Amino acid sequence: MRIGRTSIVHFGSQLIATVVGFVATIYFARRLGADTLGVYFLTISVYLWVEILASGGIQSAVTKRLSEGEKQARRLTAALLVATLILVLFILGLFAFADTVERYLGASVVPGLILLTVVGTAFSLLRSVLNGEKKVHVQALLTPVDRIARAALQIGLVVAGSGLAGLLYGYFGAMVVAIVVGAFFVSTRFTIPCREDFVSILSYAKYAWLNGINTRAFASTDTIVLGFFVSSTLIGVYEIAWNVASILAVFGSSISQAVFPEISSLSADDEVDRATSLISDALAFTGLFTIPGLVGGLILGEWILGIYGSEFRQGSLVLAVLITARLLSAYQWQFINALGALDHPDRAFRINLAFLVLNVVLNVVLIYFYGWIGAAIATTLSAAVTLVLGYRSLQALIDVPIPYDEIGRQVVAAGAMGTVIYVLSLVIEVQNHTALLLVGLGAAVYFVVLTAISNRFRTTVLANISPKPTED
Repeated sequence: MRIGRTSIVHFGSQLIATVVGFVATIYFARRLGADTLGVYFLTISVYLWVEILASGGIQSAVTKRLSEGEKQARRLTAALLVATLILVLFILGLFAFADTVERYLGASVVPGLILLTVVGTAFSLLRSVLNGEKKVHVQALLTPVDRIARAALQIGLVVAGSGLAGLLYGYFGAMVVAIVVGAFFVSTRFTIPCREDFVSILSYAKYAWLNGINTRAFASTDTIVLGFFVSSTLIGVYEIAWNVASILAVFGSSISQAVFPEISSLSADDEVDRATSLISDALAFTGLFTIPGLVGGLILGEWILGIYGSEFRQGSLVLAVLITARLLSAYQWQFINALGALDHPDRAFRINLAFLVLNVVLNVVLIYFYGWIGAAIATTLSAAVTLVLGYRSLQALIDVPIPYDEIGRQVVAAGAMGTVIYVLSLVIEVQNHTALLLVGLGAAVYFVVLTAISNRFRTTVLANISPKPTED
């Protein structure tokens, strides 16, 4: 499998999904307002937390064990049985604490939460199977299927007057559609597992479950804590800023998804040098979009958020801080991803535990004293600390050369882009539509400059558009 092309397919799929989600969210923001969106985002955050806790790290274990190419059917069956048991326990818990959950959310949504948890767990398991079978490109294509179906269903239900319920049940229905599509591409079948298969799955999952919690904590601990301190309107604005920042991190996520099964396979074959080279390549291009995105966000953030409605402009400072958090997290995740792929989930576990504790404590303290900007700062500081921990932990195992020169060239190109955008913003009147034009122009300047100064970037682009089927 060509890593570069797989990353590009994954990124293209994520980009389509992101654009669809971006347009749909603009519609919902303008039609429903920040308050309703705040309740929706808070509800989804709770669902995602429940889903990731209910998974128990099983999805990560499935990807790891299937990618090793041994006893796949038995290990998948064992994983499904364990995941089902854990899911049942969490559903019972939701029933038991239904009143408490609904008081916190401010809406009667527990039945919807249970449906989302069941179908969401199934969807996550399906995607992990495809990743483990090295069908990352197929798994990636499920994202636009999910997002396009979600946008269509949610818009239809909102137009019909369903409001918050329409957003939630549209989310549910879209995942069902994606599961049906993805199931056709799974080649591993079920069979009777033995004790060894359960041990294999659980031995990895007991550490890997915190990896998923780390990802979820990074994405929504701030939202969960904000739910106790600020209005749903501010939560809505904050989440829109987070979504914009997340768009810029899509490429880094695509790289980590593509390289995990390959690093895992190389590690299983004791090809450490090739695995090390692959990790370095991933780091070289992790910030390809997020670095210029940070510069652009600092200059145009207010107008970009204004596209969603005038009430969202107040989140411009939060947006800049959150883009920084996403940039640091993108590099941090490459290190943690590599630790898991090299079969050292215990090391990743310790780093993720540190992140989780630090993130929760900082969010509570900084939100209490500084409000929503405190949430963004807490997320950024947590990502910075665990970036250092991840780097040190990986370097203790293998010597990965950090491509500082390539990252530096991306910073230079982003600086050139920022200069052009800033000068133009002084000359023309910046409004919502002209901000988008400046974003497009800035992207063109960035890639032209980067192509001119980076031989590695030029070589990588040519290698991945070439029809010659060489290995990356």
